[in-house]
Amino acid sequence: MKALVTGARGFIGSHLVEALLKKKYEVRCLLRKKKVAAAWLQDLEIEIVEGDLTRPESLLGAVKDMEYVFHLAGSTKAYSKGEFDKSNFGGTKNLLEATAKANPTIKRFVHVSSLAVGGPSRDGTALTENEPSHPVSNYGRSKLKAENAALAHAKEIPVAIVRPPAVYGPRDKDMFELFKYARRGRCLEIVGGTQQLSMIYVKDLVNGIILAAEKDEAAGQVYYLCNDEVYSVKAVGNLLAGSFRKKASGLKIPLFLVFLLSCGGEVYSKLLKRPSLFSLDKYREIKQANWICDNSKAKKELGFSVEFSLRDGFKETADWYLTNGWL
Repeated sequence: MKALVTGARGFIGSHLVEALLKKKYEVRCLLRKKKVAAAWLQDLEIEIVEGDLTRPESLLGAVKDMEYVFHLAGSTKAYSKGEFDKSNFGGTKNLLEATAKANPTIKRFVHVSSLAVGGPSRDGTALTENEPSHPVSNYGRSKLKAENAALAHAKEIPVAIVRPPAVYGPRDKDMFELFKYARRGRCLEIVGGTQQLSMIYVKDLVNGIILAAEKDEAAGQVYYLCNDEVYSVKAVGNLLAGSFRKKASGLKIPLFLVFLLSCGGEVYSKLLKRPSLFSLDKYREIKQANWICDNSKAKKELGFSVEFSLRDGFKETADWYLTNGWL
């Protein structure tokens, strides 16, 4: 079995590469430059090919002879709507077209999308795949365009789309900030912000991604991959602190302060043309009440299940940060 992985340098992509190798896949990784492979890829038995998702001609050789394509590359932060579209929509469209042209007999093209496409739950009920999408951010809208591009090619190549919610685990840099606070027994709570979350540990996510490639039922389908439970922000904070044997003490941040920081980050991004941790686009997501989804379809059609509770996943992640000197 041969598989191409885009975004292999990233947090989720590197875990997917390892999981595929354990299942005896031959793995090819698409990188802009071979010399910038992440440390955790360097000792793996993989093939690295150079290519750029913004240059369609560089993708034909990468997808040729592959039985599976796992598309994870994209941008979660950008300084403009155009940059999101260029990376998330344009890159996906180029890869799909290259696959249809150079490898029309491919077994599966798996596009890793995001809960941001579905948007927040408006009534506190976990989202299902049957509900219309209502993204609230430029990021979510760019990922929706990418999904539509994938489904538009469904008659040419068998595509499957997975939508994870908040993902955490070893090597992650985004939630790492929360782990740093948790080690000191502090839990960040945004007053007036998100109240309920769906989450998933990276190892459970990559198992679901592989199921979406291997199961016949997944062709042409969209799946939410998440834990069975939803969690309050307070529960997440308590479990994070518990990973370090600490008792959580809430650090409440007013939503208006997040807005001000986001405005500052927006100005910084526009001036330097560089993405910022805080932006108005991210603020539009943070202020929503419920980012929750339902994994019932994935469980029924793919046989998907999670092995890690939030407590166990947090503990394994915290131990990794400690062992590797991040904390």
